[in-house]
Amino acid sequence: MNVYRFFDDFGKSLDYVKVSIFFTIKEFREALFCLSSEKITQVPIPQNLLYAMDYLRQQFGKPIIINSHFRTLEYEKTQGRSGHSQHKIGKAVDLSGHGLVDFLANAVKNKTEVYKQLRKMGINAIGLYDNFVHIDVRDAKLTGGLYYWDERGNAEAKIKDDDNAPVDWSLFGVGFGLLGLLFKFLRYGKKRK
Repeated sequence: MNVYRFFDDFGKSLDYVKVSIFFTIKEFREALFCLSSEKITQVPIPQNLLYAMDYLRQQFGKPIIINSHFRTLEYEKTQGRSGHSQHKIGKAVDLSGHGLVDFLANAVKNKTEVYKQLRKMGINAIGLYDNFVHIDVRDAKLTGGLYYWDERGNAEAKIKDDDNAPVDWSLFGVGFGLLGLLFKFLRYGKKRK
């Protein structure tokens, strides 16, 4: 994960520096949420999140605003949140743009090329709200499915998941095989004493 500083060694603002094709340090700095007592001078931004944001912006064809990126644990607690948000570790962004919610909702619903490319880039969670979308690059589900929720007021049903991917049961076999070896090792070690 890359870490981007807000100021150079001489205290000069780096707001003008582009971190990707479409986005600058300033946009991420302005999407930072912390307490006034916290002095945040840099933020982590995963490269695949930047690629996904650029791809989404390019495919959407209109400006996208970063509403929220990095949020400190202390800030999250003041908002009554658990502190387990992907925003806390810089892996999530909330984005808005005229028509963006409908654009992304359609992509997820119809599994369009935009959806497929975002998934390949590591977008493992998509949340839809009335005025913005949430995307993040958290670790994928074991099944490969997408963490998905639709909190729009006009949503026919509050969808909380999109887990249509088949389970790769071979992963369980490897895990149980290693667990068996560990038990044999532990049992053998006790016999030798």
